[in-house]
Amino acid sequence: MLARRRRRAGLRRPHRQAVWALYEAYETQRIECAVHDFNDVLSLALAEAAGRTGHSDYTAVVVDEVQDLTLVGVRLLHALVGDGPNGLLLVEDGQQAVYPGGFRLSDAGIDIRGDRGQVLRANYRNSKDIVDTALSVVAEDAFEDLDGLRTPGRRDVDLTYHDGQVQRAVLPTLAAHGEALLAALGALTPQQLAGSAVLCSAKRGIEHYQRLLTRAGLRVCPLEQYDGHPVEAVKLGSYRGAKGLEFKRVYLPQHEADLPRGKPAGGPSTETADERGELARSQLFVAMTRVRDVLWLGSVRPSQET
Repeated sequence: MLARRRRRAGLRRPHRQAVWALYEAYETQRIECAVHDFNDVLSLALAEAAGRTGHSDYTAVVVDEVQDLTLVGVRLLHALVGDGPNGLLLVEDGQQAVYPGGFRLSDAGIDIRGDRGQVLRANYRNSKDIVDTALSVVAEDAFEDLDGLRTPGRRDVDLTYHDGQVQRAVLPTLAAHGEALLAALGALTPQQLAGSAVLCSAKRGIEHYQRLLTRAGLRVCPLEQYDGHPVEAVKLGSYRGAKGLEFKRVYLPQHEADLPRGKPAGGPSTETADERGELARSQLFVAMTRVRDVLWLGSVRPSQET
């Protein structure tokens, strides 16, 4: 049985049978249509790289955000340079994984024992206020890096930037919450707006705030169309889409909406609910840490809850 890294929920026999049946049906249709999916492309590239003999065309491979690559993807990177000295530099943060599942570097045939691995503790982007707020979300979620090291959710970080601040807006209704967000964005200069992003946990949130901001006359740049060049428009996208990016101001409307609140009504918390909750908190953590100067956290809570 294959190990299911970074997964809490176990698959019982009926579940495994259903997964296998789905896989076989998918593969049958894919082959009939004569198409390759993303995993096939990586596998074909790996086979090509592994089958080459002689000197590699690559001196070094440097990759960031490795925690969200697939095992086949990392094997491909390794195959490009082999085990030569200083050939492969992988940077990852298991606490910022935004997809379920995972692997260990040993699964890819990469050995980092001894002095080949280094823990980086310096944070050059976030202030203490922002880091403390973000870590409070994942404080109870221990995580595993690609070397298998289990690390507490609230870890030690060396900070070099100290000017960022957290602003909270807790409103009793969705309408009041939207007005508060528009007021915060409306107070910005065009240059400040260019360095701002509104991030949502799901597509429905993106669609809602696209309509809200557009009706208010604010210029919006979808995050998937943002290429890094300055544009005087607020960026709008998902937590996952913002991974690896940085903004001076980040606005997270209804940031608590998709986080689990206590145990399910039917009884004790299930493994599946725990797994989904941990993933939701990890994605929120990523969104919170995209910011340098101002982190705006919006919440909708009826009066009796505030």
